Amino acid sequence: MKLKCHMSTAGAGTAEMGFVMIECGTGEQILRWLAYTACSRLAYLKGDVPQMYVPQSVLSMEGMILDVDTVINELYVDGDGLYVEFSSGPEAFKSRWEGRPNTPPFQWGEEGIVGPSDHEWLEELDLKAYGVDKLVNEDLVAQNPAALEQDLHATKEVLKQYAGGLQAIFKYYESQGDTDARDLDRMNLSQFRSLFLDSRVTTDSFKSAMIDENFQKTLEALQSANLTSKKHEHAYVINLQEFMIGLVYVANAKYAMGLEGPGHGYSELSVKLTHVLTDFVFANVAPGISERLKSLEAAITPNSQLLLKKGRRLTEQTLDSCQLRRVASAERRLDVKYLTTHLKKWEIIDKHIDLNTCMQLLLFAKHNEYEVTKMELKKHPLEVNYDEFERLLLAIAYHMYKAQQRDEPFEEYLGELLDDIYKKAGVLVEIRK
Repeated sequence: MKLKCHMSTAGAGTAEMGFVMIECGTGEQILRWLAYTACSRLAYLKGDVPQMYVPQSVLSMEGMILDVDTVINELYVDGDGLYVEFSSGPEAFKSRWEGRPNTPPFQWGEEGIVGPSDHEWLEELDLKAYGVDKLVNEDLVAQNPAALEQDLHATKEVLKQYAGGLQAIFKYYESQGDTDARDLDRMNLSQFRSLFLDSRVTTDSFKSAMIDENFQKTLEALQSANLTSKKHEHAYVINLQEFMIGLVYVANAKYAMGLEGPGHGYSELSVKLTHVLTDFVFANVAPGISERLKSLEAAITPNSQLLLKKGRRLTEQTLDSCQLRRVASAERRLDVKYLTTHLKKWEIIDKHIDLNTCMQLLLFAKHNEYEVTKMELKKHPLEVNYDEFERLLLAIAYHMYKAQQRDEPFEEYLGELLDDIYKKAGVLVEIRK
């Protein structure tokens, strides 16, 4: 495969300074290699010293900075184009991409260095940056200046208490109507509205238009704080963190004092949020999700567990074959967004299940607790390790088995499906005599 690398100076974005064509073979290299190769080719064509141009970032044609440890053929096909920003150095890849890890603080525990938690982003969530402090009741602050910080702290504690369940609900709704795995981890207005309509939060006073209005307020809060909301296919979308802020905005509007009548409503923002979650979201949406997850437990039998154990090595190799990023790691983990890309290649998604069903099966793979309100927050964006990937394949097989109303024993069907996946992933090869 060949890629067209548009070259630009650092900070110029997509302002092109010519391009170079790079032969990538099968594309098993990573973008880091591509950037260095493109800079070296540019120096050669200009007659300059090979090390004169130092890569600073790799950008998509839309201008989004990419993770340079990404495998090329996971993102591009022959003839595609991208941008490579360069400078005179001396340090390479100074531009930060979304998800680029910070240097963790060195903390020592019983087993050595303790790194940041999977949900450190929630611990560090700054509600004021999203304008949530402006929602705190002014009368409370007038009576007690400390009420502002107290209410913000209490609101954040509510989000932390129900974070696992909110993540599960976010995954369930943000995959509705999606046909492309690249749309995952982002919720649009239609999906946001659908959640609250299913939660039965609307009344004659609190109409669906107010849900749309508070989704827009969330976007405005992002823009005012220079936190860029992503625009995808002509519609603005929000991630999990922004979704939680959107919940706060809706709760504040729903339980505004006097909206539903004299004396109705709450002053504290944290109380408003608690009631919206417990009285509407979890009360009306969570039971259906829990019931679906619980039904998948029937797939766990002694025979199915034995079959999975026999194929464990091939299952691990299958997950390894899906790796989007090539970096040294103690444990292989795969972002679900790119796992679903491979499930499409294996003719499972679209042919047998849709993305929304896949997300439900994913929740089963990630959680042993099926009651939504008791779920723990998982790494965001979601990733699967070997055990969770194995459990996901089991859930996929059982769902397809029930949907197709097969006559043979489930374990037999499971074995056939696993063999088919192993072959399509290239880890199980027939040896011809």
